[in-house]
Amino acid sequence: MENNNLKQTSNKESSSVQAVERALLILKFIGESPSPISVGDLAKQVELNRTTVWRLIGTLENQGFVEKEPISKGYQLGYSLFQLTSQNNPYDSLVRRARKILEELKDEVGETVLLSVPKQDGILTIDQIDTDHSVRLVDYSHTISPLHCTSNGKILLSLLPKKELDIILEQTLEPFSKYTITDPEELRKELEKTYTQKIGTSIGELDENENAISAPIFDRKKNLVAFITLGGPSFRLTKDDLLLLSDRMLEAAKQIEAQLD
Repeated sequence: MENNNLKQTSNKESSSVQAVERALLILKFIGESPSPISVGDLAKQVELNRTTVWRLIGTLENQGFVEKEPISKGYQLGYSLFQLTSQNNPYDSLVRRARKILEELKDEVGETVLLSVPKQDGILTIDQIDTDHSVRLVDYSHTISPLHCTSNGKILLSLLPKKELDIILEQTLEPFSKYTITDPEELRKELEKTYTQKIGTSIGELDENENAISAPIFDRKKNLVAFITLGGPSFRLTKDDLLLLSDRMLEAAKQIEAQLD
């Protein structure tokens, strides 16, 4: 009886070690992939069946070590992994390449400029350059903002396939201020305008005292990789002021894209 228990314990330990090895192998291939990778491609790379990869991916995703890219639905390394190694911020290269352009825009307009990236559940701000004004934007650095009431979030939503957008709009849209658009059809019209104009705006929708405008940043494969945003207090940066900055924001986004080649 004791020998049987030892064998069962040994088998469980062996199975656990194998699962860890497979999970680490998946992390390795995801990290080495130049773009988000699908489960099917990942299964071929690691030579495991799709069911096994799905199970391991699900565990890694629940712990934040991998995450699904919202547009391609491929998997990339998650933010939790990089929190373990503060010396290896995955966004350092992007921040470094965009910094000069962000600073030039901040100096030119005199308002706060942010750089952010799309996440499955919102928008993560990876860099923020503030002005010297005593009244300015809240510090959004390293925080995740909602999609439906932010200028960069609206851009992401406007680029989603219709079926995926429908699923999001079926959910309750939380009001963050009295100006937050919570009616799905009204938001859908706003997103159509965002898609056409290629810029997103938020007029007091996240914080009724703040207005912002964003432009998308794509890599050379036309994958959405980031957003550049300019924002400030509504008494100083009005809706009309923002709309006048549309071309300038698109120009700044293009300048950052050129740095990604």
